[in-house]
Order: sequence, then structure tokens, then C-alpha cells
Amino acid sequence: MTNESPNNSKQEIIERLNAIKAEYDRCTDVNAAIAFNGSEWSIADLIGHSTGSYSGMVMRILNEESPNLNPNGYDSEASWARQRNALLEEIENYIKITTELTDDQVSRTAIFSGNTITTLDMLARVANHYDEHLAQLRDEVRIREGLS
Repeated sequence: MTNESPNNSKQEIIERLNAIKAEYDRCTDVNAAIAFNGSEWSIADLIGHSTGSYSGMVMRILNEESPNLNPNGYDSEASWARQRNALLEEIENYIKITTELTDDQVSRTAIFSGNTITTLDMLARVANHYDEHLAQLRDEVRIREGLS
């Protein structure tokens, strides 16, 4: 973070997160066919997606009598809506956390990758992470899918 006051930094992060959320919210114009299209995954994306995907289902088979693992069939639109809404809720949660930070909480520190960072430093990293993927969405994926 810069040497600006914690309140200015806090407000800057809140504004960034609100702008990020607004831009991600544009994905309401995306249907499931477009949302699940493409195969531009990194190795880390593939591994992250692969872990845990079926473990809950296996445990249900082992622990329940004839569980219905997909009672209503697979609904790609509902799945896409859940993913989109989960992201927007997560960003909203970070906005709430940042908004409600006390002066004490703002100055709390941790060690991250061998460096001392503050709560605001970590929240700025969160915003940077969302921004990075938002740039991919805006500058690559939406264009590839013919979306404005």
C-alpha cells in the first residue's frame, strides 16, 4: 500500500471493489452456453477445478441409501447463476468487511510471503486479484464470445 492514511486507503479499496462488482455484474447478459464455453484454462485452473468435485457425491453414496445426486437433472443456467451470484456475494462481503474495519483492525499485521502486511494490504491484493481476472473477462473472453 502507499503511505496514504488508512481511511483513504480503506475508501479506495471500497470504491475499487464496488467498481469491480459492478463490472462483474454485467455478466447478467451471459447465458450458460456462453459461460461454460471455451477451454483456455491454466494447469492451476484445471487442478483447482478437479479437486473435490465429486468427493461429496461419493460420500453421499457411501453414507445414504440410494441418494438422488441430481434430483432435478443438471441445469446449466441454474449452475451458472449460482456461480455468478456466489462471486458477487463474495465481493459484497469484502466490501462489507472493508467498510466495517475499525482503526485497530486496519493496523493489524501478518506475515505473507516473508513480508509484513496489513489488513488493507491484503484487501488490496484481493481487489488486485479480482481486477486481474476482470481484465481477462473484459479484454479477452467477452470479446471472444461476441459480447460488448
